[in-house]
Amino acid sequence: MLPDPDAETVPPPVGTAERPDDAELHFTRGNAQLCRGAMAEAEACFRQALACDPGHALALTNLGSLLRHQDRPEEALAQFRQALARRPDLAAVHNNVGSTLLALRRPQEALAPLREAVRLAPDFAEACNNLGGALLALDAAPEAEIWFRRAVRLDPGHPQARLGLALALLTCGRFREGWTEYESRWLDPACLGTVSPSAPPLWRGEALAGRSLLLQSEQGLGDTIQFLRYAPLLRAQGARVVLHLPAALQELAAPLADAVIPVGAPLPACDFACPLMSLPHRLGTELATIPATIPYLQPPPARQEAWAARLGPHRGRRIGIVVSGSSEDAEDAGRSIPAAAFLQAFADTGAELHLLQTEIRAADRPALARVRQHDAAIHDFADTAALVSLMDLVVTVDSSPAHLAGALGAPVWILLQLGADFRWLRGRTDSPWYPTARLFRQRRHDNWDGVLQEVRQEIINHK
Repeated sequence: MLPDPDAETVPPPVGTAERPDDAELHFTRGNAQLCRGAMAEAEACFRQALACDPGHALALTNLGSLLRHQDRPEEALAQFRQALARRPDLAAVHNNVGSTLLALRRPQEALAPLREAVRLAPDFAEACNNLGGALLALDAAPEAEIWFRRAVRLDPGHPQARLGLALALLTCGRFREGWTEYESRWLDPACLGTVSPSAPPLWRGEALAGRSLLLQSEQGLGDTIQFLRYAPLLRAQGARVVLHLPAALQELAAPLADAVIPVGAPLPACDFACPLMSLPHRLGTELATIPATIPYLQPPPARQEAWAARLGPHRGRRIGIVVSGSSEDAEDAGRSIPAAAFLQAFADTGAELHLLQTEIRAADRPALARVRQHDAAIHDFADTAALVSLMDLVVTVDSSPAHLAGALGAPVWILLQLGADFRWLRGRTDSPWYPTARLFRQRRHDNWDGVLQEVRQEIINHK
């Protein structure tokens, strides 16, 4: 771990020129430079220490931590492993190896060093949390829950462990405790920045008849689409519902509320506010009581007519596809599929393919050249909804168009990575959130072959 910049530290020693072979002196100087935020100087000091003593385990460890901080995980991993070769008793370094492998999306490899970390230090909350994260990524939510609970017991204020516990519980369909624990996301300062600090008082279940309620989007577009289903329920309780949403959803969501305010605009005066993803907790949603009245979104008729004219007559079974999500999403690398591999599922099936996404990766453009693309004509989700409504089927990775198709009641096949997001639960091919959805799940981490073969066979069977 990097030294604490707020801790009392030894001043950088002088006279290193007189003791150029003193590894400990260079190591101490490196720590002092780290605490000053002088990363380049600290790296030089640690490397000088290692030139003097290649087996200096703490210099290797701190250099590795510095490299992790600089988003150089492969280099960091090499340093941590060298440190363990010298000091295999260091639980913190086993944890560093495991957490770095997680950052590299190699959860299976991360298990062994993380298990060793918690064996060496059973009260190591961060290692327990990381082990839970690795297990959750490998679709082992029940065991992940055990380790998240241990981490929370050791450090009740650990935001990632609390959130991990919530995700494990929700993945297992244990909604009552899961939604309650999910409120712990507000322990993370990054989450606090997703809602307006000038919002009205938080709604905690008070009677809503004759009151106004501001519902705020807080995470991704898909999350917002999924939880918009609660707005009509709140209006039915007599609330005047105001939605605070990204502008791209404004027109599509307008029929669900009394008013829609785009993110960035001044907030209106309301009696209460509630983040959209807190509504299942506030309303006591259980697995059996998920509000799934579908469709709860409708494309604007004028948009639908315009898109029907744009598409022209059918030339085959129309299938809308989405091969990747937003590149800004930290989870996108695991959920997206290279376009060339994705399209193999549709080869020689006679399907008329339409790309529903607006962000197209440079690496995917050559393969997608033979697919009808509409990114230049899609201005918001009202356009995407109209386009989806004209498809016979949507086949998509786990992204916002998957939620949109489900909310529209369109037939949608969703291709999920191993250890998929909590909303898709475990081991199911259906979704209680979206009755028209069918789920296709990875069986091995980062391997889409089986999923795409299954999709291809189903496309052929339903020609």
